[in-house]
Amino acid sequence: MATTATGSRTPGGDATGAEIQRALTAAVAAAPDIEVVQHALAVDLLLAEDGGVAGVTLHVMGEGQRDGVGAVLCRAVVLASGGLGQVFSQTTNPAVATGDGMALALRAGATLRDLEFVQFHPTVMYLGPESRGQQPLISEAVRGRARSSSTTTVTGSSRASTRSPISPPRDVVAKAIMKRMLETGRPHMWLDARHLGAAFWERRFPTILATARSHGIDPVTRLIPVAPACHYASGGVRTDLDGRTDLPGLYATGEVACSGVHGANRLASNSLLEGLVFSRRIATVLPDELRPWSDPVPDARTPGLVSGAVRRELQETMSSRVGVLRSAAGLADASAVLDKLAGHAAEQVDQDSWETTNLLTISAALADAAALREETRGSHWREDFPERDDQRWSGHFDVVMDDGTTTVVFAPAEPTDPGRQEQPA
Repeated sequence: MATTATGSRTPGGDATGAEIQRALTAAVAAAPDIEVVQHALAVDLLLAEDGGVAGVTLHVMGEGQRDGVGAVLCRAVVLASGGLGQVFSQTTNPAVATGDGMALALRAGATLRDLEFVQFHPTVMYLGPESRGQQPLISEAVRGRARSSSTTTVTGSSRASTRSPISPPRDVVAKAIMKRMLETGRPHMWLDARHLGAAFWERRFPTILATARSHGIDPVTRLIPVAPACHYASGGVRTDLDGRTDLPGLYATGEVACSGVHGANRLASNSLLEGLVFSRRIATVLPDELRPWSDPVPDARTPGLVSGAVRRELQETMSSRVGVLRSAAGLADASAVLDKLAGHAAEQVDQDSWETTNLLTISAALADAAALREETRGSHWREDFPERDDQRWSGHFDVVMDDGTTTVVFAPAEPTDPGRQEQPA
């Protein structure tokens, strides 16, 4: 059950996002004038003569007449494609979070902003040395109730309590855990929440409990192995407060977008509100902003896909060099590896090569932005620049692409109102 502002309980337990998705999916299914094409990968935007959106190309997976690449001509495109979590070896994001929306927007001429601000969740269940991709998340609500003991380094409250204590911020805990793992050579730490008991686990954290048990760990009786993993991208396609990008006819909402509401370090559950609010705002302005129907112009960009075989090395490089702890040397090593991987051309055109190409595009831009931001701010931690530096770096790094070449530029923050107290990033 999820608690509302009035203190009542609503269905959904510890799966608020899933409950919102269920309601929205049901509403779409009930609308007779909405056509849903499932299992489709958006490949690239089609552009009109004036540089605005004219449509999108899709690769529809599966059997039937629609299998293959096709085009959808339209007067506007709204990106709601999620984040870039699969850039890293371990993530809480689903397998489809390969940065596709960000990459296709960048290739079409839109601006990406704040890519370096990636939040790593400190307590994600460790599934073994060979585990890759989406990993089960153990929420702050569990971590905050964890019991201190000599066998655990991940703790919240110093007393066994089922009340919600105040826990340290995610980035602080993630950094501490990662440093401890490096010091000890261990691949994970332990989380102890056995004292909560079976009844409390089943009532308060039913989804987490079921997931942990499905992987052979019963939190009621055993310690939970945990390690940091990529959780949320605060950056994305730059938008205004109504979801507009700088490409006419292109809008973005949710994790694919950088609306500015997260700053340098997202607060838990703000992403749900962001997706709902900005989607509603786009729906409000879009009818009056629809572009005229336009035929797409020929695509003059040089085609090129990266082999899907390089994905694992890409992800491991990003996790080890562009993860929780960053430095100039590590970021330079990462960029060198990514440059090398870009030379592995795909032998065939398929979903794996498209997604891996998008991962490489976003990874290179993220590493470049992280290297340029020589400070520690929010979820961006530089071991060689451990302090925040407002004198030099109060602002945003924007990524643009022209003729296949990516450029990262710094956009200083606008001066604040002297009569208004500035809030920390």
